[in-house]
Amino acid sequence: MGVRIDLSSQTWTLRGWAPNVWEWTAGAEGIDSTRHQATPVVPAVVPGAVQEDLFRAGLLPDWNVGLNAPLCEWVEHRHWEYRCQVSIPADWRGRRLILHAEGLDYAGYLLVDGVIVDQFCGMMRPHEFDLTDHLTPGGQHRLSIVFTEAPHEQGQIGRTSRSRYFKARFAYGWDWCPRLVPLGIWDDLYLVAAPEPRLLDCLPYPTYEPADGLGGLAVRLHVQASRAMRASCRVRLRRAGEIVYQDVVTCAFGRGETETLVELPDRFPVEAWWPNGLGAQPLYALDVALLDADGAQVDVWQGRVGFRQVEWLPCEGAPANAEPWLCRINGVPLFLQGVNWTPVRMTYGSVTRELYAQRLNTYADMGLNILRVWGGAMLEKAAFYDLCDELGIMVWQEFPLSSSGIDNEPPHAPEALDELRRIATSYLWRRGGHASCVVWSGGNELFRQDEHGATPVDKTDPAIAVMAGVAERLGRNQRFVVTSPSGPSMWFDPAQAGQGLHHDIHGPWRMPTSMDEWRRYWDAHDALLVSEIGVPSCSRVELLQACAGDLDLWPPNDDNPFWLYRTPWWNTWELAEPHGFDAESPELERWVALTQELQAEAMAYVAASCKRRFPRCGGVIFWMGHDCYVCPANNSVIEYDGAPKPAVAALKRVFRGEASPSDG
Repeated sequence: MGVRIDLSSQTWTLRGWAPNVWEWTAGAEGIDSTRHQATPVVPAVVPGAVQEDLFRAGLLPDWNVGLNAPLCEWVEHRHWEYRCQVSIPADWRGRRLILHAEGLDYAGYLLVDGVIVDQFCGMMRPHEFDLTDHLTPGGQHRLSIVFTEAPHEQGQIGRTSRSRYFKARFAYGWDWCPRLVPLGIWDDLYLVAAPEPRLLDCLPYPTYEPADGLGGLAVRLHVQASRAMRASCRVRLRRAGEIVYQDVVTCAFGRGETETLVELPDRFPVEAWWPNGLGAQPLYALDVALLDADGAQVDVWQGRVGFRQVEWLPCEGAPANAEPWLCRINGVPLFLQGVNWTPVRMTYGSVTRELYAQRLNTYADMGLNILRVWGGAMLEKAAFYDLCDELGIMVWQEFPLSSSGIDNEPPHAPEALDELRRIATSYLWRRGGHASCVVWSGGNELFRQDEHGATPVDKTDPAIAVMAGVAERLGRNQRFVVTSPSGPSMWFDPAQAGQGLHHDIHGPWRMPTSMDEWRRYWDAHDALLVSEIGVPSCSRVELLQACAGDLDLWPPNDDNPFWLYRTPWWNTWELAEPHGFDAESPELERWVALTQELQAEAMAYVAASCKRRFPRCGGVIFWMGHDCYVCPANNSVIEYDGAPKPAVAALKRVFRGEASPSDG
């Protein structure tokens, strides 16, 4: 990895321009000119987002309040310059100097001392820039990253087949958030003095055999070298500071960037990593080093691994053509109980480890053992997966594709397939070594629609084939799932129960008008897995009041601009009359309490019903976990500020066995 300077610790500034004006002034007057800039210079936080910096500077309203979100949409139509001064250590002479950007959102230019030296495009993959010819060791330089306008990506409604840009789609507007399209440096940024050869990345493959308690290890190396060579590779495994395994092997590398798979010959005693609720989560420190001819360390990769065996078996009574949805860990079958994970904030670059931990600790306490990271967003920051490793929460990670309503098939254009291949490869290299990562998926609700109905895509789809190929090559001991849901049917139809047509199923997402009807529906359910099901409820009154601005909160229906704009999909005013509400008599506290109580009761019954059928049913994953925006009504069980709705306690009782699965 080389010697690094973490650029997030530098002092950064931000300023905005009308499109292309910065480049024009750079040629005519120098980019330092202030005559044509669109905003004053303001302090910036890296990683983060332009919108967050503007909000802190008082140049943007709070998009969570009232109808402010549309007032923020101008930001995505400007160009933005992030700037800092950086000192280059004198002892970096003779080294290749690399700028590594883990997340740039979305496209733009890199400038050194006001001169364009490179450009970039794409938020889903890291970018690297060779600045050897532009930086002087012992000197100081002005580094600028200019972001151009956001691409014209689709929001929730559109055509998946036309996806090209692969920028987090939820930010363009979804049923649980407004349009707020982040720009900026959204993940780690650092300068590297690159060694020769350079270990770009390492993908560990730990194995575990519960019969004898022994583990094994292989590592795939991604190396950059100026010439073909042979080198030594030292693999060292530690637990609590003590070396539990070490070996040195000889490897061959080609010129340029090459991959090498190192299979270590020995097996050794290890403690097993367990999902939440089944046992502990021991993690082993792993360092993989390239050594020179004298045995000195040239470069090193450091990470953590957990040893576990994951098997997928057919559910009891499943049809022969069904995917296996019974998960067995270290020889122990477990019921999958989880939620669908969406970003914690609209400005996902501003999410910290502490904010991840707040959500994940709540989920661990609920008894969750799996999260499905939804395909309408992106690969989360490394801290998310580190915390899942520590908490025993397994991750089902989707690649960045989702349904669009008008058409829902993946794109097939050659440039889209090439980019999906690069994205999938990057996802696997960066996160595939985590103990928590057990499933990769082509995306959310990818299906074909014809006169016979909706049918999930399969591996014959060209985009799916591309991603499956990457997962097969790089994802040892991990599973690839075409899409969620998968199988012959998208949704459960009670009229088709017992016919073997319901494998992995989504839906419904509604508030029960009758709990008796709701119970009958779930009592008849025969899906092997329910990977998405939701029930809406309101946010608590205090949060609604805090985000209302000067708008009235009553009545909570589509005649009220507050509710119409902020949550048109999940208003449940149809319950008003049966429960004694009317638009003329404000009873907000009672209304919120009703929706939250019904959500808790309905979700608990779903969880209990599915768990009661185990091992005929492999699990249930609720839509959705938490809000990234103050959504007045939504399917979330955790509110924007981290407060749990009553559904959290209700699900915890079922998931942790504090209530009988027959209780509902």
